Amino acid sequence: MQIAIQNDLDIIKINKVESTHIEIHDVKVSQPFFIGVDHAITPWPVSHGVIDQDAIGKLPLAGYELLLLGTGDRFSRLDTESMRYLSDTMGFEVMTTVSACRTFNIVAGEGRKVLLAAIFSTSEK
Repeated sequence: MQIAIQNDLDIIKINKVESTHIEIHDVKVSQPFFIGVDHAITPWPVSHGVIDQDAIGKLPLAGYELLLLGTGDRFSRLDTESMRYLSDTMGFEVMTTVSACRTFNIVAGEGRKVLLAAIFSTSEK
């Protein structure tokens, strides 16, 4: 799915998102990653494709007001421990990776401090 591109060069935008990868400018990413308004696209070490408290602990949450978690091609709930940790830490939303990428573009475009962390496949769970 092609995503509309805004002309504000100061805002990071995901140009294209599919269930297997994203594209930012000419960079194609197909492994778990995170990206934020203050962080370039960075590999996210997620064990066995599971977003848990250990994986969330590897994210640079400080300074962000919202965390968007992309769970792959299907929505997956977080475990209770991770939900509790995030509820006490910051605002967050869990959704498919395609939806999370679209939401990231909108929220970042509003000038908000948002961090996106995503995986591409839920088949390993």
